[in-house]
Order: sequence, then C-alpha cells, then structure tokens
Amino acid sequence: MIKYEFPLNERIRKFMRVEEIFIKIDLLTTSKKNYTEFSLFERLFELMLTASRSDLKVDLIQEIERQKVKLKSKSKTQANNNLMVRLAKIKNALEKAKVQPGFYFGNDKFLQEIKSRRDSPYGITSVDFPEFDYWLQNESSLVRKEYFKQKIGPFNPIKDAIFVILAILRSNAKEELVVASEGSFQKKLDPTLKNDLITVIMNLRSNYYPIVSSNKYAASIRFEHYIKHNSLDKNMKLKIGIGSL
Repeated sequence: MIKYEFPLNERIRKFMRVEEIFIKIDLLTTSKKNYTEFSLFERLFELMLTASRSDLKVDLIQEIERQKVKLKSKSKTQANNNLMVRLAKIKNALEKAKVQPGFYFGNDKFLQEIKSRRDSPYGITSVDFPEFDYWLQNESSLVRKEYFKQKIGPFNPIKDAIFVILAILRSNAKEELVVASEGSFQKKLDPTLKNDLITVIMNLRSNYYPIVSSNKYAASIRFEHYIKHNSLDKNMKLKIGIGSL
C-alpha cells in the first residue's frame, strides 16, 4: 500500500515541508555513503531558510498550547498524561530556543564559503575548493557528523514541536474504506470543522496517483496515470482519512 498526504491549508503545508527537511537530515546523518555531506549542507541551508522564521515558532507555540487545552478536557489516561507532559516540555524548549533568523553564520567562515559556493551554477563541489576537500578527506566521519550536529542542534525544539503536532494530526485522521466510482470520489466535509489533512491509501501496484481538490464543504479525488497522464475510468478501492487538530 502507498499513502499520500494532502495538507488542506498553508499552515499545515508549512509544517509538513519543514518536517520533510528534518526527515531528510536524519536519513543523511545516519548514512554511511560517500558524498552525503554535500546533501547535508543543502538541507542545512534549507533549514536555515525555513525553520528560522519567527512566525513558524509562534505558530508552533500557539498550536501546542491549543493541544494542551484540548487534552485537559479529555479523560486522564496514562497516554494523555504522558502527552501533556511532553507538550509542556516541548513548549518550554521552544520558548527558550534561540534560532538566528535567515542565513546566520557567526564566525564560521567555512560555512559561509560553502553557502557562497552553493549559490553558484555548479552548486557545492570540492573542485577549486581545497579547504572543503581537506575537510572531507582528513576529518573523520565522527568529526564531520559532530559538525552538523552542532549546526542543526538549535533547530531541535522546532523539530520536536512539528513532529508531535503532525503526529497528533495524523492520529486524528480516521480512515475508512471507500470506492472511487469510475475513477472519482467525493467526500463531504463538516463545514463547522477546520479540516487540516486528507490521507489517501491505495494499492502500491496501481499506476495511478490521486489528485485532491477541496473546499470547506467537500473534498474531491480523481486519479491520473503517472506515465500516460490519462484519467482513471474504472472503480478503485481506497482508504481515505480526514484529520484536524
């Protein structure tokens, strides 16, 4: 099975975009393949551009506070109590977090030079950049990973907040089995709710992918062939979930 996620507003889309950068960084920092450092610097600059925004931090703090208020009205189970403690810790770390806005390099001229090289037509390469070549070949893998750990560390409160908020959202997306008749399906939405996410789960072997459009009253799904780009004209079973925070 393959799962697709469609954010229904710009705020959730922003959270999911930054989440994806963190996921890529986690994968790259655990990889033992050569040249992962090149991609890690790319992801680090993406993080500096997106996750350092003050409005993101404000949105996350406000959302965590909303979730804490909602939890207080629920039954006091162990899971809810644990989540309340976790949310309180994350909010406290967020409020104390000191993330410099934009591309802040401090006294790190090495990183500043890499950013300059990255903006060139050829991107980050070791050609004509002996300092970077030295760093790659003479510093151990442990030292290189520690360098990235220090650079990414200030963003960890942002990461923790985004991960827990999106985990709550995904857990709220209750899935149901439906049939797309002749390649299309429409799901009525409760206009009194602020729907945030649509999930679509379908057969991995299908050559079609879903295209979702929505408003506050309904969500429509149609399917298009990923090579031929023609629309599906037969019935298809799938699971759909609607989630909100």
